[in-house]
Amino acid sequence: MTDSEESAAGRAGAANLASAELASLPPHEAVRPDICVLIPVFKDQQGLTETLDVLAGIEFPFDIVVVDDGSPEPMNAADHAGAHEVTLQRLDRNQGIENALNAGIETIFARGYRYISRLDCGDLPLPGRFEKQFAFMEENPDIGMVGTWARCVNDDGEYLFTLRFPTDPAKMLRRQRYVPALLHPTIMIRTEALREIGPYSDRYRTAEDYDLFVRMAKRHGIANIPEVLTQYIVSETGTTAAKRKRNLVSRLRVQRDNFGWTDPHSYLGIARTLAFMAIPFDWLTSIKKKVWR
Repeated sequence: MTDSEESAAGRAGAANLASAELASLPPHEAVRPDICVLIPVFKDQQGLTETLDVLAGIEFPFDIVVVDDGSPEPMNAADHAGAHEVTLQRLDRNQGIENALNAGIETIFARGYRYISRLDCGDLPLPGRFEKQFAFMEENPDIGMVGTWARCVNDDGEYLFTLRFPTDPAKMLRRQRYVPALLHPTIMIRTEALREIGPYSDRYRTAEDYDLFVRMAKRHGIANIPEVLTQYIVSETGTTAAKRKRNLVSRLRVQRDNFGWTDPHSYLGIARTLAFMAIPFDWLTSIKKKVWR
């Protein structure tokens, strides 16, 4: 099976599963809010509970879709977090985050939400995030996706550094030749734009966000709000470190598949990724702590 066939099969499987899930979901009795928060989870009940607890305290209206990506012990979530309706979808086996996200997206498409707001388990929206992103998207209909700056903490919640992404459109496009110009758990996506470009691809495992950002930037504007509106966990011992090499390989594939032969930044971006493959993860974290505090 070729990469494209594998990708199509993965998306079709997620879509079929999501359709089956939709048939059993209870109807929403009230008018739906504009935003749905999408949270994938795999074997992280504590992180899911912490994130839902924070969401429960936010008054701004949104619904929540949680997708349990085949955890050996099924994740648990109440049907509401505060005033927000929670839908918990369970996949019958672990398929990877991109397929879990696509299963949730099918539900969101079917229900007609206008925006998708991303969070990962354990990551937290800081005060005003949803309100400010919603207002930005309403005021900028040409933008398909908007992120925020992020306060980065370790597994114990201790501050490490702050990620400040570019906000100038030209600088964002240039940065995308090297690394993602947004942070995945900070983004809000315009659903209409996502329908147009298509959901997450499983051709770039662990770099599915980077691929999505590149595709979105080709068809719609991307942006960042220059405020720290998300708390993001940088795990120094867990999944982030373990998957780093695979992430860099997938990043290299995204750069290769979107290579601009006349763009010097395409060459420099690939060179940077190759160089980073030789640098230990803990070295990078140490450098970021000193430079980005």
